[in-house]
Amino acid sequence: MTDTELLGKVKEGLGLSGDHINQTILPKVIAAKQYMLNAGVTAEQIETELGIATLTVGVNDLWNLTPGEVKFSSAFNILLTQLAVVSLRNE
Repeated sequence: MTDTELLGKVKEGLGLSGDHINQTILPKVIAAKQYMLNAGVTAEQIETELGIATLTVGVNDLWNLTPGEVKFSSAFNILLTQLAVVSLRNE
């Protein structure tokens, strides 16, 4: 799935519509996706329903940053761990 396709799925999950927001959301999609990949989640797992949900939570976390603070929520980290374990099992 391309980053643009993932963007569409994340926008659906966040209840966003229209293309005017794409330039703001796409970098957050890419950042959260790369974080997931670097944590050991496979691209295939990112494209699952749980993967899209996890990516959406991560993007929402990045969207709602407090100035001077970058941190993912506990929910994102729990889901990320589950995806990484499944990815590891499927290797």
